[in-house]
Amino acid sequence: MENYPLFNQNYLKLQDNNNCILHYNFEKYLDWAINYIINIQTKSSNSREIPLSFYPIAKNIRFVSSHLANNINSNKLRGFLNQSTNCGARNGEDNFWKYNLGRGDWYPWLWSRERIKDNFSNNAGWAYYFNTFKNNPLDSINLTNILEPPEFCKIFFIYLACLYYTFQLNEQYMKIMNTFKTNMGWPEKGNVLSVQIRRGDCCSKEGKSNREYFNIDKYIEKIELLLNANQGENAYEYIYISTDSKEEIDNIKIKRPEWKILYLPIERDNFPRMVEDAPRSSNGFYIGVDIEDTCRLNPNKIPFIVDSSIADLYFISQSQGYVSTLYMSEFSKCGWYLQMAFQKKLCPYINLNSKNLNQDQILLLL
Repeated sequence: MENYPLFNQNYLKLQDNNNCILHYNFEKYLDWAINYIINIQTKSSNSREIPLSFYPIAKNIRFVSSHLANNINSNKLRGFLNQSTNCGARNGEDNFWKYNLGRGDWYPWLWSRERIKDNFSNNAGWAYYFNTFKNNPLDSINLTNILEPPEFCKIFFIYLACLYYTFQLNEQYMKIMNTFKTNMGWPEKGNVLSVQIRRGDCCSKEGKSNREYFNIDKYIEKIELLLNANQGENAYEYIYISTDSKEEIDNIKIKRPEWKILYLPIERDNFPRMVEDAPRSSNGFYIGVDIEDTCRLNPNKIPFIVDSSIADLYFISQSQGYVSTLYMSEFSKCGWYLQMAFQKKLCPYINLNSKNLNQDQILLLL
């Protein structure tokens, strides 16, 4: 896969599928992998536990999908979440959280605290949001035109299929997504370009950052590259802005009033924000807000943090293009993979970071 566009700084427009076997058969390969996973998850008598993490929800989605893909690809093992309390942390995390970080008990899983009042298992915590591991969450899809991918790229399609399987929202959360759709005016037809602009915990309002920083003009420049490169039936009619910053939404509206902008109707002042006097770390960047510890200490913040993250990932997955910091951000990568999985193709994208992705970075996160 070393020559596939995944490793390029950008992929500005859909290529002629006949020029690349991975493009030409992308949907067939992915549907084969989804069908393969359904068969193992419903029929295999051998199984292995899937762990959860105290890291944010996007990483959990990647961890769960990665462990599931690894189990299925290596040993055809069905994945499951632990149904007992005080079990199921990612390897070593419970001790690291408790003793190295001094943050008390890892259990119950951080991201369903405040939602489920009593002690609960990983399985119950995950089921608050997702249908994953509940019998077969994909029993309604019809997979007939499938093709087994070549060995050199099989794990890639199995991983995308596991992301597709993992990110099946339950009925409660699909109702929330549909309400957001109505309130935003999400289009029934027409292509949407998603742009992820992370500020909040990793960037102050003055531009101090704990990572490579790009101002709004750089984002606009890259958005226009994709708008200009995609015309006709591939043209983008709408731009979805995934961000924790109201200021950046307002800036885009001012600078490009002609654009049709979509964004979650939420109160963005609820996101944590790096302070202007944040100290520098040894790498020269500034120290951002620790989202995990903020939510541990203030569990009333968990519903907003998780729900907004799930919603942004959902609408990125429903879009047909992407601009983000793909090298640096795990949230950005998660949204990108979900877009490939749900659109069943490699959509045009731009990675703003100065470094390109490599094969180790795009595959499993264990």
